[in-house]
Amino acid sequence: MSRVGRPREHGEAERAALLAATAGIIGAEGAAAVTVRRVAAAAGVSTRAVYSLFGDKDGLLRGVFTVIAETMRRLHEAVPVADDPVTEIRPLALAYRAGALEQPNLYEFYLGGPAAGSPPPGLDTVLASRSFERVQDTVRRCVSSGRFPGRDPQALCMQLWALVHGLASLEVRGFLGPEPAALARWDDAVRDAVTAFEAVIPR
Repeated sequence: MSRVGRPREHGEAERAALLAATAGIIGAEGAAAVTVRRVAAAAGVSTRAVYSLFGDKDGLLRGVFTVIAETMRRLHEAVPVADDPVTEIRPLALAYRAGALEQPNLYEFYLGGPAAGSPPPGLDTVLASRSFERVQDTVRRCVSSGRFPGRDPQALCMQLWALVHGLASLEVRGFLGPEPAALARWDDAVRDAVTAFEAVIPR
């Protein structure tokens, strides 16, 4: 009597390969270039693996969004809370930098930039917001402690985001030079921003 074999299960190795392949396509050509067949071919697996693990193309895009969002959350929340909140600004900025460099193919996709296309439904925006909430907590404490006198915390958060986004966008494209030069530019920019935030606003 013949025995029907059990369907092959798709595991973490295939899942990781599919996410890496999706990220590579997004980084090179944007999310619009992602297809189930193309990702499966790039990962060296069957399209059945994609449907089993992610459901469809939107599932792949949600998957890589979770990768970059979790990367940013992990790095930001690893920054210790200090008695002097101003000392947290530099490591938080460098956490943002580390996230962009760890997932350069997904950086613009994470922010909904030109590489993103139309975002699929069901993105984990709560997870994505946690890194920004970590920065907001620090900035609020800087203002409430008097270290950033007379400043609006929300406005400062947006200014810091604009600063680190600009630096990260340049660095992932290779415009900040080699590591020592790039880090020096980050340090200079963040230090100057903090100095400006600490200055008393003229009345």
